[in-house]
Amino acid sequence: MADQGRLVGQDARSGGKEILASLSKVASIRGGLLVTPDGLVITAQLPPRSQVEALAALGATLGRELELGSARLERGAFRMALFAADNGTLFVGGSRVGFLILLGERNADMASVRMALGRALDHL
Repeated sequence: MADQGRLVGQDARSGGKEILASLSKVASIRGGLLVTPDGLVITAQLPPRSQVEALAALGATLGRELELGSARLERGAFRMALFAADNGTLFVGGSRVGFLILLGERNADMASVRMALGRALDHL
């Protein structure tokens, strides 16, 4: 049984790498990472000097709070959210393996990123 769990983890890692490689081709996306619900990094493709662990923790915390909040408010399942700041945009999408987190440019084309993120989440 432990071997089966290991294989599932490997599938998520290799599938996550392919998805992140595809998403990195979307205009205005700087990089991204796939994390477990508790913030452990499954795979990451980020710009140099990015603080991977901090981004993983932030994305997982935001995603988990959105999941819990939508359940409390009876708003249905959390799918994705975006957070904008002066130096960029953070996109968080919920999946069955955890959270897909994307870093975008400040003026990212929200519609195209949301479409690409939605397709990626469907494949996780």
